Amino acid sequence: MKLFDGVFQLLSRAIGLGWVRHGLIASNLANAETPGFVPRDLDFRAELERAMGGGLRLVKTHSLHLDPPGQGGPLVLEAPGDPGPDGNMVSLEREAVKLAQNQLLYNAFVRMLERRFEKLKYTISEGGR
Repeated sequence: MKLFDGVFQLLSRAIGLGWVRHGLIASNLANAETPGFVPRDLDFRAELERAMGGGLRLVKTHSLHLDPPGQGGPLVLEAPGDPGPDGNMVSLEREAVKLAQNQLLYNAFVRMLERRFEKLKYTISEGGR
């Protein structure tokens, strides 16, 4: 019997992706006044689908490590609209919406993982009675 099934791994991966995406969105907001800046984002859905694909693969254990061959993260440079006069493409409104959506998803994944651990704890403590 496997103690931590694929759902634990999937939720953990989703939480990690949410954390990375939050950093990218925060960077976009911080560079809203930087001339020529193009916002970056993470293709959350594509990366999560890739994580659900299963199989063994190399993983990065530190943010400064190189990506394993053929497993580069789906970092997307956005060009969603017309640039401002200084060439900056950041829309504060769009980034604020993405940040709020990402936070909601992150909180939902954390809560789901928390419930999984609560069930596991209950099973361990009450299972032998």
